[in-house]
Amino acid sequence: MATASRAALTVEVMEMLAHYDPRLWELIDPDVPPHPIHDNGGGLGIGFRSAVGGDGARLNPQPLPPGHGLLSAVRDMSVSVAEATIAASLAGRKPAEVLREVGDDICPEPPKMPWPKKWPVPVQLQPQLLADPQRVSPAVQATAALVFQSYAQRTKDKSLSTAFTNLADRLLERALKTANGSA
Repeated sequence: MATASRAALTVEVMEMLAHYDPRLWELIDPDVPPHPIHDNGGGLGIGFRSAVGGDGARLNPQPLPPGHGLLSAVRDMSVSVAEATIAASLAGRKPAEVLREVGDDICPEPPKMPWPKKWPVPVQLQPQLLADPQRVSPAVQATAALVFQSYAQRTKDKSLSTAFTNLADRLLERALKTANGSA
């Protein structure tokens, strides 16, 4: 049996925890509908799909506390990057090349902003991303790692899966180094 990557093990732990707190599914599996018992609108501030319209609309009746909009924005950016990578792969580009560039952008040397250059940074997040890179960068990297590893585990295309896993491992390793002060 092959050894699981660090990011794959992290996603497995998050999935285990999500069975107890369904709000975590938004980070690790963006297409999972809200749990009818636990969807109370609180917690991570990530928002859930509308159970009534079925149109994918996000519900968030309250303003987000500082820091919570970051997770949602990183998740959305990561999903966009993953979907664009799949499209680029279908157009003949190598997924590893596309994701290497994204990884370079999300893993910069502080104080640079950890965000892909080709994706717009939400204006309300710019001060947050620049204010405390030692604390914010690991959150961006770890959140993106979860999303990319989720794609790696759900795609059957070997080159896409490998590219997503490699990026997820790189992001998680960088997040842990930065968080521990050894970046």
